Amino acid sequence: MRLESLSRISSFWIFFVLLALFTSSSKAQDTPQEQENQQDARPAHQEQEPAQQPASAQKRDAQEQVQVDDRKRTFVVHLPQGYDSQRHHPVVILLHGFEQDAAQMARLTHFNEFADRDSIIAVYPNAVAGRWIVGGDEPRPYRRGPYRRPGVWGPGYPRGPRPEPGDRREGAVRNQDMQFLHRMLDRLSAHYSVDTRRIYATGLGEGGFVALRTGCNMADRIAAIAVVAAAMPRTLTCVPSRPVPALLMNGTDDPIVRYDGGRYKNGMLHLLSAEDSAKELARLNHCSEKPSESKLPSVQKGAKDAKVYLFDGCHENAQVVLYVVKGGGHTWPGGEQYMTEKEVGKTSNSLNANETIWSFLVTKKLAGENAAGQ
Repeated sequence: MRLESLSRISSFWIFFVLLALFTSSSKAQDTPQEQENQQDARPAHQEQEPAQQPASAQKRDAQEQVQVDDRKRTFVVHLPQGYDSQRHHPVVILLHGFEQDAAQMARLTHFNEFADRDSIIAVYPNAVAGRWIVGGDEPRPYRRGPYRRPGVWGPGYPRGPRPEPGDRREGAVRNQDMQFLHRMLDRLSAHYSVDTRRIYATGLGEGGFVALRTGCNMADRIAAIAVVAAAMPRTLTCVPSRPVPALLMNGTDDPIVRYDGGRYKNGMLHLLSAEDSAKELARLNHCSEKPSESKLPSVQKGAKDAKVYLFDGCHENAQVVLYVVKGGGHTWPGGEQYMTEKEVGKTSNSLNANETIWSFLVTKKLAGENAAGQ
């Protein structure tokens, strides 16, 4: 009886050991498959995390903001790949067109790549709801007061309510876009290594109108301007504090800002022709009355050459130049065709706007010492 009982216990333990060995063997066989499954799953998990990029490949764009009255205004700063905080870099402000924004302006001009090459800080301001204040209500020309000082509203400001007798000038409505650009430049100078003698404004379409206004109203801070697909409004009274070098670039087939002048398609402005705009700027800079004429050979085989009118002999060497882009539309030459040709005309590749504009701007600078960081 005792032997029978021992036999049963021995059988039980043998069965238990065999079961344990079988289970252990089964787990050992499953482990490689589980490891394979884990390895397959790992990349999917890692894809959700941003991969580390080398410093040279990381984005160097920062969105900044300033307060203008009760509104926050934004702009994008692109630091070139060779940015050095111990060196003062020139600044090019690029003002976008009608119903666009900073990102679209960067994309259609390809200026960031150009800025990386020449160590330029590129700045892209954003208009409110895609529209700059360009005087759509046809402001009246102001009358200059004594001592060549501007009247109540200043050059080119939109018309506001007529001031009552005794009202102080400080209470006048001012162009918020100009305030925005002033505060933007203050922030740039305080937070980045900026050559304040070499700050330039350029723009496309409505941004070009604003670039013109910076030349009229901000000549103490803007060294030179470049205007693409825009012209001078007939009602803009421009009295800059000094001669401002200016480049204009206009397409002969622009359906929005017509080369021969007339009404601006997207607003109530009435514009001078491209040639008369250049003449007016040349008059302000006391240049020679008649420009020299030349041709700029096309950079693309088979494309038309651009015609160039250069007004020289100006005060303080503040040249005025007009590039006539034959067949060009309301576009940035050498840039993207951002809308259909039916809507904005053709983007000409006969010249590269970035190269042409920078070759003009690069030699222009304000007098005095650099005030970066002040």
